[in-house]
Amino acid sequence: MKRLAKKTKRKAASPDEIAAEVRAQLAPAISAIGVIAKNSEFLNRIERLAATLALWGPKINLTAHPSDPDEIVFHVFDSIIPVSIAVSSKILRLSARLDRERRFLDIGSGAGFPGLVIAAAINAQVTLVEARRKRATFLSEAAVEMGLRNVRVECARAESLDVGAGFDLVTARAVGNHRGIFEIAGRALHPGGVLMLYASAEQKFDDIENAGAAAAAGLVDPSIAGYDLPHGRQMMSRAVATWCKGQRIRPSHE
Repeated sequence: MKRLAKKTKRKAASPDEIAAEVRAQLAPAISAIGVIAKNSEFLNRIERLAATLALWGPKINLTAHPSDPDEIVFHVFDSIIPVSIAVSSKILRLSARLDRERRFLDIGSGAGFPGLVIAAAINAQVTLVEARRKRATFLSEAAVEMGLRNVRVECARAESLDVGAGFDLVTARAVGNHRGIFEIAGRALHPGGVLMLYASAEQKFDDIENAGAAAAAGLVDPSIAGYDLPHGRQMMSRAVATWCKGQRIRPSHE
């Protein structure tokens, strides 16, 4: 009788091993992105984000595959490439300012994409808004693990949060209610500030409903740019849509 060979179960990678693989994949490519303040510091921070995500992800369903380095790398690139596109197109300006510090707002931050990635890359004060308490707790823990002192986490629904005005950038990724995002961005952005929505290439933002909602919020100059990004063995078609907050025109009777 033939002896059956025992199947050996492959040992699952540890969070630190997953994080090291994420760093190894990111390292050769990040210089080309162009908006990262310090590449080595960014890699250190993202490595700690990946380890924290691998530890927390299976417990609170942060992403589909929190222990897959390819998945994490995809989300990191998909978080920062739209910023690079907006800067290279001169839609978003990140040049140093003497009068004040830049302020960014990320709505529905979830697993930290794009908010934590942007905070790791760019010198700005970043407010992360997340309504789900467990995810908000994860974001706070991840920010500490990453050594980020420029992050504030708000556990609240963005619609009910009094964020105030004066933000340079408002971001939202995988958020379905565009009308609500337009309203929040209209309140939060200073004149000239930018709303940036992350989307799949199939999503449409130039229909009558979205155009009207954006205009009502004072958002002008819509722009959509597409890009392709590897996701495992697949190539994903992605897009970034941006609007600028217009200057308020005072009616003649005021």
